[in-house]
Amino acid sequence: MKKILIGTTALVAVGLIAGQASAAEKIKLGLGGYYQSFFKITDQDDIGATSYRTDSVVQEGEIFFLGETVLDNGTKVGVQVQLEGYTTGDQIDEHYVYFDGSWGRLLIGAENSAAYLMHYAAPSAIVGHGMATPNFFGFTTGDNQTDLTYVNETSDANKLTYFTPRMAGFQLGLSYTPSLAGGTGGSSNSYGNLTDDAAGRQEQIVEVGVNYVNKLGGVDLAVSGGYLKGSLEADAIGADDLQVWSLGMNVGFSGFTLGGSYINDNNGLEGNNDMDRWNVGLTYAFGPYTVGGAYALSTREFANGAGDDELEFYEFGGTYAMGPGVNLSAGVQFVNADSDRASARQEGTSFLIGTGISF
Repeated sequence: MKKILIGTTALVAVGLIAGQASAAEKIKLGLGGYYQSFFKITDQDDIGATSYRTDSVVQEGEIFFLGETVLDNGTKVGVQVQLEGYTTGDQIDEHYVYFDGSWGRLLIGAENSAAYLMHYAAPSAIVGHGMATPNFFGFTTGDNQTDLTYVNETSDANKLTYFTPRMAGFQLGLSYTPSLAGGTGGSSNSYGNLTDDAAGRQEQIVEVGVNYVNKLGGVDLAVSGGYLKGSLEADAIGADDLQVWSLGMNVGFSGFTLGGSYINDNNGLEGNNDMDRWNVGLTYAFGPYTVGGAYALSTREFANGAGDDELEFYEFGGTYAMGPGVNLSAGVQFVNADSDRASARQEGTSFLIGTGISF
């Protein structure tokens, strides 16, 4: 009943809004997106018989198909479909429709949750590739491989999300993901009937995001919090309802931005299997340049005496804005993975230089 009630309420709201359209222009799609290419040099410890290249060219890019129209009542209705800029198993990334008005914003489709989108983490001087979003940095370090503090368990699974209007600096977001089961359209549940009652899989996932963004005199302040609660479709040995929460903050003054964040994740497991991650960073922007550094620590405890993992990241870098939508970035990152298990112990250094283009 809970699934039906939530879904029906959202659909009725959409129907009332759409029904008032009469003279609005039909949506016409435009293009947007970004593309980033970097040369990367990495010195990383081998793990067992596995060795790693010291040099590589890495890339990340997406083309956005997007459009929007305005109804007679002032409500904006839009669509966005993101196409990966290279061949990948998830060729179509986020894809969703939205309704935006004085009452807030309703989003339906495959997009990150409110808890994810409203989160603030340690700032990075490496645009798109610092500790907060390590597209190119990153090492193979056993079971504890990330320093991310975003609530990202539902990722791009199909969901309903509502954002309130921002009032006195505060905004609230709510997301509901029926299931993490994949339909015939893939992991984001794009199309087709979904299976049910899978042992250990999460369903009826509710996420809450809240943040406060304001300018207080000469200080820019942003504070965020996020929470996720899931339910098991069917019991499984060692499995539990998923529960995650996060906090974040950024403070800006005279070109400086100081920030950090924290996340706790039970990984959907019983017992003491929690992962705790936090990061802190400082950047300074002057003219077209931004420089800075950051630190992150991720720890995970394993139940049944399997041991603990600890992962440290250090980052230093900078970006030069060459022109509108064109950036040149360079940085270096150090990683130190310590573990009670020899297979998860590792050290490494990664350096990259390249460009990011948005359009």
